[in-house]
Amino acid sequence: MLSASDMFTASIVFVLLVLSIFWIFYFFDINHELKKESEKELQLKAYPKVAVLIPAIFEGKRLRETIDNVKQTEYPNYNIYVVLNKSSTKETVKSARTSGVTVIHAPFDGKARVMNYAIKNYIDEDYLLVLDADTFIEKDLMTRLIYHFKSKKVAAVVSAVRVYQPKKIVEYLQYYEYLLSILARKALSKIGGLVIIHGAGSMFDTRILKKIGCFDDNNYSEDMEIGMRILTNGYKVESSIKAVSYTIAPNTLKKLFTQRVRWFSGFFFNVIKYRRTALNSRRNDIWKIALPFMLVSIFLSFFVIIGLVYTAVIFLLPAYGVLANTNLSFFMSYFLPGLSFLSLNSKIFLELTGAAVGIFSILYSLKTIDHSFKAVQDFFGILAYMTFYSFFLSFVWLYSLSVLGKFKSGKLTWLPNISD
Repeated sequence: MLSASDMFTASIVFVLLVLSIFWIFYFFDINHELKKESEKELQLKAYPKVAVLIPAIFEGKRLRETIDNVKQTEYPNYNIYVVLNKSSTKETVKSARTSGVTVIHAPFDGKARVMNYAIKNYIDEDYLLVLDADTFIEKDLMTRLIYHFKSKKVAAVVSAVRVYQPKKIVEYLQYYEYLLSILARKALSKIGGLVIIHGAGSMFDTRILKKIGCFDDNNYSEDMEIGMRILTNGYKVESSIKAVSYTIAPNTLKKLFTQRVRWFSGFFFNVIKYRRTALNSRRNDIWKIALPFMLVSIFLSFFVIIGLVYTAVIFLLPAYGVLANTNLSFFMSYFLPGLSFLSLNSKIFLELTGAAVGIFSILYSLKTIDHSFKAVQDFFGILAYMTFYSFFLSFVWLYSLSVLGKFKSGKLTWLPNISD
């Protein structure tokens, strides 16, 4: 009869192998997608008008850097709009007032509300590019995003967002996370389940956005809510690998924790909000597959936490007993023989094999989207991400369930700049 430990190990190995097979097949598909996103994208037959909308509140000088970055774009037909919250600081207002920028003063606060105010009263361009005030874009981003609006069913296209100039360990862990997110978003877009239309360089068809009611004024995770609403209304969200943008990532665990609690709580909140319309929608049947898939992925993270705690207890109890009754040298001799390569049993072998295949399949998938990515040098970074950082995120997912009441009551507010 299998023990709880053996069942846990078998489950983890199974998940790793399934994910490995997925990434291996996806590796070849990514190359195909990259060929499609070739230099031909930069030769558009027409250049429709694009409105670049930047909501701002406390960003100060960072806002001016974002504006200057946008002005370096190669796209020839665009207008820049900065919409300021009622509580925007004087430094932020000063940074917004520069040549070539239309400054909009909203009479209230709230990211979704101020964006809707600008969209409904000022913006009539064909497409809308939403940028956070701490976002930087590549010169060809607008052109590459426009390229994907070939179908009238495409309501939005998201860019491949990366971490801007990581320096600290917590930023580097997010660097790997964001790279993996590029792959995940591309995969979800292919099955019609991409719902996160992030603020770091996503483009909307303005007509469709206005048709479905713009953003939800009372939702603090408006980038996810609008994605779910687009899908349940029968439209599509696509992803571009080559349209690259950069965001300032939280540089401390506290800031990161605050940011992710808002994100993850927003996910649960919006899933509850759209639980019926999503599963009953006849306009986008694939959404019925994508939503359960995401929920199962989150459940697996909880499963990993339980397994981690169980494994720690099983190991620490005998370790404590040995340490309490003998010296360190006996303790080392007691445990180290089990670490011999020649004594590896089938359980440990499967764990190591599954982990190795999973990690290297992901490494080479990442290599396809970022040629500067070094599979050998970045191996330990990915390993750290898949162990310590993944466990951290699993705990955040679990904690986020406990603050849903605050999210619903409006106590979780828009956290600007790097916390957004």
